[in-house]
Amino acid sequence: MEVAMLAYTPHDVRITSEIRALPPQDGWACYERTGQATLICSCGHSDGPMPSPLAVMLAKLHIHGIA
Repeated sequence: MEVAMLAYTPHDVRITSEIRALPPQDGWACYERTGQATLICSCGHSDGPMPSPLAVMLAKLHIHGIA
């Protein structure tokens, strides 16, 4: 019996949250999240900026081959 190996592209999805600088407080740099994110996958797919909750949902759909 011969077993065939299927070639596939692994999906290593990264979600990067956008931040913006705020005025320093007591000499410390301050930042806050903007609520936007960018999605980048090892297969070459990228999308964004988009709302952070949407990026999480799209990443899950992309990993499972739905989007």
